Amino acid sequence: MIKKLLFQFLIGLFGVIALAGCGSGSKFDRQKWSYGDGLDYPLRDDIVEDLMANHQIKGLTYRQVIDSLGSPQRRDPLKFTYQLIDDSYNYGRKKPVHKKSLIVYFNKDSVVTRFEIYDHTDKEKKKK
Repeated sequence: MIKKLLFQFLIGLFGVIALAGCGSGSKFDRQKWSYGDGLDYPLRDDIVEDLMANHQIKGLTYRQVIDSLGSPQRRDPLKFTYQLIDDSYNYGRKKPVHKKSLIVYFNKDSVVTRFEIYDHTDKEKKKK
């Protein structure tokens, strides 16, 4: 009887641990967001969902975005691009290139109007 209860308890405990580990990502943190070497930002993809869902981006000014997220990897007149994943610099790869970015759009008054995730994977070229 005790062995059966202990077994059921352990199965339940493992189930709870498994569900906790299957979360949609970590909480946004400026230090985690900034962590990287300029080519790779390994923590960003895990925290971007929390950033978009739980932190005010729309309505921020140009300066407030930089204060919150740092300098973008690419600046265009009305948008910032923050790299999440970019494995195109890995020249010895055998799989397709994967690029994923957070794009923040500004209006002419330098206020964020919208933001989105750009996610692209190149198709492998077939040899003829």
